[in-house]
Amino acid sequence: MLSGPAVATAAAAPAAHAQAQHEERGRGRLVSAEKLYTLATPQAVAAELGGAGFDDGTVRYGVVAYRLVYRTIDPHGRPTTASGLLVLPLNSERRLQAVSFAHGTGSHKDDSPSMRRGAFLSAPVIAHASAGAAGVAPDYLGMGKGPGLHPWMDIGSETTASLDMLRAARAFAPRTGHVLERKVMVTGFSQGASAALGLGRALQAGEDSWFRLGALAPVSGAYDFSGTELPALLEGRLEPKSSVLYAAYTLVAFNRLHHVYDSPGEVFRAPYDSTVEALFDGAHTGEQLMRGTPGTVDAC
Repeated sequence: MLSGPAVATAAAAPAAHAQAQHEERGRGRLVSAEKLYTLATPQAVAAELGGAGFDDGTVRYGVVAYRLVYRTIDPHGRPTTASGLLVLPLNSERRLQAVSFAHGTGSHKDDSPSMRRGAFLSAPVIAHASAGAAGVAPDYLGMGKGPGLHPWMDIGSETTASLDMLRAARAFAPRTGHVLERKVMVTGFSQGASAALGLGRALQAGEDSWFRLGALAPVSGAYDFSGTELPALLEGRLEPKSSVLYAAYTLVAFNRLHHVYDSPGEVFRAPYDSTVEALFDGAHTGEQLMRGTPGTVDAC
């Protein structure tokens, strides 16, 4: 049995290997940065947050928002790009602690922090920045400006996209006169709660040479699909239309990575077997998903 220094060496080996792979593939390298908007005063921030239904009690600074595009990897480890939102406080301290926020479920590419303002996409990031932190929010793979399809609820790629977004934010911050501190506060909502847990594990394991986990606060996550969510769905304890949408999204997204079925007809009834997969292509809106799916799981 290993003990003492040998344990530390063994524990550090996987993290060192992950770090070496990240450097080799250029993960987190900044591709582009675009200024999106400025809320120049605390009053402007308070109005923005109030319009999104958020409390403005912690607002101390105006903010400026950027869309970053950066290099990362897909679920199979192949190089790709992703985008995310970075919001920084104006006239603040030079050294900033990063708060990483992972957003909830969306189906359209624009259902992501760097593409749409308000509600649970940009508002949490703006709130963190206005309190004096660097608000960092990945769009996830296949969302925002990222190519391809979104691997929904794939914690591995949520983790790599989140970690590489932090790296891109650190690379960009000096252009604005800021430096990101080592400890990261990590949070996320719904789908983003599991993404936050994945990022927290990666930071705690030392998968980045700079960033370390400061605190972790996942909110309302889908932590137990098989033990809680699936039985509730099958027993009719969930809202019917939501059950349809989440069941369809699960089957389609998981099949793209894990081969759940050979043909949509194995899991979807006609006529939805010929249409439902296309609804989750990143180009259809939530309203189109509502219209294109039945009212109950039994009819799907």
